[in-house]
Amino acid sequence: MTALTDREAATGVPDGFVAVQSSAGFTRHNGGFFVHQELPIVASRIAPEHLNPLRIAHGGYLAAMADSAFGVIFKRQFNLEVPPVTVSLTVDYLGAVREGEWLEAHVEILKFGRSFASASCLLKVGERLVLRASGTFTVWKGEIPRQG
Repeated sequence: MTALTDREAATGVPDGFVAVQSSAGFTRHNGGFFVHQELPIVASRIAPEHLNPLRIAHGGYLAAMADSAFGVIFKRQFNLEVPPVTVSLTVDYLGAVREGEWLEAHVEILKFGRSFASASCLLKVGERLVLRASGTFTVWKGEIPRQG
């Protein structure tokens, strides 16, 4: 087991991660996501509000985390104003995630074209694989609504 850094001990967030800044309602209210400053990884500390009645992370939260991770990484890597829109998302649940665990979404972009993009994602607690996801996305070409 690795010793915690002072920052991780104080905040529960490992070194190299910063909070994802989002003005979007869903992500702002259901996220609690952090992005690694260099690697294509989005993470979250599983909190009580992320749990289902069995006291494990809700499948909908895990799917939303994978979908959000795709968007965060696409937006950062390709300097997009908004993340691409999800066309298709496939999720395989492989294990449970418990309250307090640090969950990481490791994103691999497979293709980024003019109209469509594709990527895969592995959600892990340490080295334990808990979810596998893949998605197809389209780059938003319309006007971006302003929040008011």
